[in-house]
Amino acid sequence: MIKRPVLRGAAGLTVAALLGLGASPVATPPDAPAPTHGASAQVKGEHPELNGYRIKTVNNASVYLVLDGKRRGIPNEATYFNLFRSWDGIQNVIDIDRIDDGGNLSDGAMLAKTPSSATVYLVSNGVKRGITSAAVFDKYSFDWDKIVTVSAVVLDAVPNGPVISS
Repeated sequence: MIKRPVLRGAAGLTVAALLGLGASPVATPPDAPAPTHGASAQVKGEHPELNGYRIKTVNNASVYLVLDGKRRGIPNEATYFNLFRSWDGIQNVIDIDRIDDGGNLSDGAMLAKTPSSATVYLVSNGVKRGITSAAVFDKYSFDWDKIVTVSAVVLDAVPNGPVISS
């Protein structure tokens, strides 16, 4: 995963708080065992409502993108900056393990389009995933200036994956 400087003393949110369920920030220390009851326990699993969030834990610099309701590791800084505008907007989450692990984006994941089409794709893990609108593109904080224009022959050779619509 990409390593980003740890912000010392920065408060983190629980997944429940990130979802707006009213749980207080820093409800448990990051090394405490996961609770088995209450709001935090109810939010374990996939979270499509968090799609587009970039998240990290309070005490670890690894950054993840929530895509398809799962956290996807961003392997390195070069890949991060192939996709995103800046470090701004990354959320510190204490109980990040409550969001299912979806594996990593591939090293070198990129945004691509052809000269003859307005559709932008996230190309990662051997597939291209169409981004359905400018609003979705912006929700994910993708960087318009990082889109690589490639020939249709090249992009058509990459298999289609599921579209990114929210």
